[in-house]
Amino acid sequence: MPVPTSTAPPPLFPTLTRSEVDAARTSAWYDTFEDLTTPATVINIDALDERAAFLEWIESDSIFIPEDAGAEPSHEDAPKYHLPALNKAIRAAIDKYGAVFPKLNWTSPRDAAFILPQGHGPLHSTSPHDIYLLLKSSDFVQHDLDPISAYEGVPAADIPSEVSIELVLKKFTEMNPSQEVRCFVRDDILLGITQRDTNFYEHYQGADEQAALVSRVREFYEDEICENYAGGANYVFDLYLADSGRITVTDFQPYRGSTDPLLFSYEELNELLASARASPSTSDEAEAGAERLPELRVIDSRAHPAANTGPAFGANMLPVEAVQMSEGQTASDFALAWQEAMAQGMGRRMDELSDDEPDLKGSL
Repeated sequence: MPVPTSTAPPPLFPTLTRSEVDAARTSAWYDTFEDLTTPATVINIDALDERAAFLEWIESDSIFIPEDAGAEPSHEDAPKYHLPALNKAIRAAIDKYGAVFPKLNWTSPRDAAFILPQGHGPLHSTSPHDIYLLLKSSDFVQHDLDPISAYEGVPAADIPSEVSIELVLKKFTEMNPSQEVRCFVRDDILLGITQRDTNFYEHYQGADEQAALVSRVREFYEDEICENYAGGANYVFDLYLADSGRITVTDFQPYRGSTDPLLFSYEELNELLASARASPSTSDEAEAGAERLPELRVIDSRAHPAANTGPAFGANMLPVEAVQMSEGQTASDFALAWQEAMAQGMGRRMDELSDDEPDLKGSL
């Protein structure tokens, strides 16, 4: 009988290389998985020679949109931002696909999805103006412009001084969020699968349904991803599981703390890794261990503590009126204007109550 060996627990996160982080860019994996993913156009803003102008615009303390982006002309005193080559490239992609949804390097501006009409789905964009508005309104995409954040997990000595900027425009395809899953790979072991949208869905319930989902994802990982992804042995990938049986690769991300583990915690994933690394006593135990992974996490009741009870990224949202008010203002000017508008609105409301419902005024 084999004697168990003592092994140190694995670190919570692996040390990443710069090339492993870059491998999660759409531009790095798109050609390999082109037949399994959504059509996309990658625009290298550095190669357009508009890097400096783009950074000046996106880092400015206002919400003005670059010239000739399809918006109404700004006030004559407003700062002017010119990105003609980027405008042209965006329009070419929109002409090709009809509508697109954007991401910058590794990150989509999903926290700003509320800023555009949702009739066709989040991030549905049909003009450069839409793209710029999403990018400018997003906190998430700023992560991709800061080398320290963008290369989180990489030794400090290997982090570049600046991040090359790529705008990815994917053909807009309506996808049912209930059919998206996120998968976690560590040491080339598929540890876990979780639903991406944290709402309760009937089709995730039942042992047979869950076993079929796990088998479907595991087979796809082994056949299509494991030997083909060039980003090392530690990564996260997202899939769309269509009713037709087709599986679409929607994204890759580095295995690190800034990648949302959703219904897992990274501590739990680490425990799964430690168990998988432990030497089994018999071949039967090894086979049983292989069958236990990946572990599936779903919202199993409407009362689940992780179930969504409000809009995603609600803390990032502002009313449309607030966005309109902020056009062309610094953050401090906007804050003052917003406070004044709120005070004026409250004053009008108090006057109305004083005239019509005096007994309620004191309850506000």
